[in-house]
Amino acid sequence: MTTVEDVVRAVDYLAPFALAEAWDNVGLLLGDGGREVRRLLVALDVGEAACDEAERLGAEAILAHHPLLFEPVRRLTAETRAGRLALRLLGQGRAVIAAHTNLDSAPGGLCDIAAGLVGMADLEPLQAAHARTAFKVVVFVPAAALAAVRAAAFEAGAGRIGDYTECSFSAEGEGTFLPGNGAAPAVGQAGRRSAVPERRFETLVAGGRLGAVLAAVARVHPYEEPAIDVFRVESPAAGAGIGRVGRLVRPRPLAALADDAKRAFGLDAIACAGDPARTIERVAVVTGGGGGLGDAVAAAGCQAYLTGELKYHETEDLAARGIGVILGGHHRTERVPLEAWVPRLAGALAGVEVLVCQGEREALRLR
Repeated sequence: MTTVEDVVRAVDYLAPFALAEAWDNVGLLLGDGGREVRRLLVALDVGEAACDEAERLGAEAILAHHPLLFEPVRRLTAETRAGRLALRLLGQGRAVIAAHTNLDSAPGGLCDIAAGLVGMADLEPLQAAHARTAFKVVVFVPAAALAAVRAAAFEAGAGRIGDYTECSFSAEGEGTFLPGNGAAPAVGQAGRRSAVPERRFETLVAGGRLGAVLAAVARVHPYEEPAIDVFRVESPAAGAGIGRVGRLVRPRPLAALADDAKRAFGLDAIACAGDPARTIERVAVVTGGGGGLGDAVAAAGCQAYLTGELKYHETEDLAARGIGVILGGHHRTERVPLEAWVPRLAGALAGVEVLVCQGEREALRLR
C-alpha cells in the first residue's frame, strides 16, 4: 500500500524540499499522511478545476506546483477562496502536497526541462542553491543488533545520497560502561564495569527525517541507554539552484529563439524585447516569475533571458544592457515542464496512477 507520506517521500527524493526558498511553503499541506493513495492528480494550482477533477477521478491526493496555503493560517473559513477549497478537500479526505521552488531548483526539475525544450546544453544554475543541512548519525551497537538498527534507520529515511539509498559505514571497536545500581543493562551487571565488542554504525540523514530516524533506532536498539551521536553536516546541492544558464546547441537570432520558445511552450504569441537580429549563444531560463535576477543574468554573460514574466522596468533595463528578453507567461512556462516531469514521478510511485489535471486553464488569455 502506498500512502500520502510515501508520495511525499518520493517528491522529496526527486525535488528535495530543502531546496525550497525560505519564503515558500512546500511538502504536505493538507490531509492525513497515513491515507492510502491509488490515484494522484498533478496540477499547477489547487483551484476549482483541480478539485473537481480530483473528485471525478477519485484521486486521494493532489500534488500542486503552487501551494494552496502560503501564509501562516490563523483561521480556516469559507470567507476566502483558499479557505473554501481547503475545507472542501478536507471534507472529502483528500491530501494536498506542494512542490514549488524546490521543483524549480532541483536537478531534472522544471528549469532543466524548460532549458532543454529550447535546445540548451552545458547547464548550470543561474544562482546556486544554498547548502543543504543534513545530519550524520552515529550509533554504537552490539554486532548482533547491527542489522536490526541499520534496517530501522533505512526504513525511517536514513542513508540517501543522490540516487543511492541505504548508504552507511560500520567499523569494529570496543565499548565500555559501568551500569549504576538502578540500571537494568542488556549486557553485563549493575555495579560492574563491562567491556563489550561493538560496531560503530553511521549514516546520513536529511534534516526533515532526523526525528523519525532517531526514534526508529532507539526503538530497536537493545541497550537501555543507547549511545547515539548527531553531527550537523552542510553540503552543497550540486546542480541545484534558481534558473539555468547554458549555451544554445544551435546559436540563432533572438527572433528565431523566440519563435522556438513559442512552439515549445504551445503559445499563440510570445513577448520579445531587444534586437531581433542579434545572434544568441548563451541564455538564462527561469520558469514562472523571473523577477529580481537581471544582475545575475548579466553577470552570467547571457545574450538572452527566457522567463515567464517580468516587471516592465526590469524588461527595459535588460534590453538597455543588450540582453534580449523573451516572456512566455507564468502559466505555460511552468505547466509544460511540469507535464514533462510527471513521468519521473510516476516511475517513483509503483502502484499509483499519476494523472495530470486537464481542466485547469490560464486566467489571462489573449483575445
